[in-house]
Amino acid sequence: MLRKILPLVAIAALGLFIPGAANAGQVALTSSASVKNDLNYLLYTPDGYETSTEPYPLVIWLHGGDQGGSDIEKVKSSGIPKLIEDGKQFPFLVFSPQNPSEELLYPIEKVESALEEVISKYRVDRSRIYVVGFSRGGFGAWAMAEQFPEKFAAIVPIAGGGNRHYLNRTNEKAAFWVFHGSNDDVIPLSDSVVLYERLKALKRNARLTVLEGVDHSGVEWAALNDAELWEWLLQQRLEVAPQ
Repeated sequence: MLRKILPLVAIAALGLFIPGAANAGQVALTSSASVKNDLNYLLYTPDGYETSTEPYPLVIWLHGGDQGGSDIEKVKSSGIPKLIEDGKQFPFLVFSPQNPSEELLYPIEKVESALEEVISKYRVDRSRIYVVGFSRGGFGAWAMAEQFPEKFAAIVPIAGGGNRHYLNRTNEKAAFWVFHGSNDDVIPLSDSVVLYERLKALKRNARLTVLEGVDHSGVEWAALNDAELWEWLLQQRLEVAPQ
C-alpha cells in the first residue's frame, strides 16, 4: 500500500495533481503580432525588359551559408549574382534574397512573401518561376518546393538536402534537376540521392547529376556553368499559372 501512496504524494508535490482545482483551463487565442519582413535582396532585370510589355520568367537564387547577414554585397560574391557581376546576361529576372542569418536556414516564409512583393512590382510570368539554390540555399530550395508547391515550375537544388517525408506535397507538374558532387565532404551526396529516389518513387519529373571528383565548392560553379541547365530550365512551365 505504501508503494501506491508515495507516487501520488510525489505528483501532488509537483503541482501536477491538485484535487478540486477550480481555475485551471486553456482557451483558444489568435495572435495579432506582425512580423516585419526586412529581407535584403538583389533584383536583376534583363536587357530589353524596360522596353518590353511581355511577362518574364523569374529565377529565385538562394545562396550558400557564407553569404548570410545584412551586407547585401556578400551575395554578389558567388552564384548567379556573381555571374551577373562578371557580365553574364540572362533572359529572365533574378530575385536573390539574402538569408538574414549567418548560421540558420533560410526563413522561407519571408522569402515567399518578398517574392510576392517582387511579382506585384515587376512583369513576372507566374507559370515560369524557378528556384535554384546551393548548399544552405539548396536546403531552402527543397523546403520551398514542399511548402509552396503551386508556385514553381522547376526546382534546382545544388549540394543541398532536406526532408524526404514531405516530398509528396510537391507539385506533380514541377520538374526537378538535382546536382551534387561525388567528393562533397560538407553535404553528403547521399542527402541528394535519397531525395531524388523519393521523387522518382512519387513519379515526379526528376533528374540527378552526380559530378564525379567534384567537391562542395566546385559543384556550384559546375552546375551554374552548364549551358544545358539554362536551356532546360526555360523549357519548364506550369500548365496553368497559379492565381
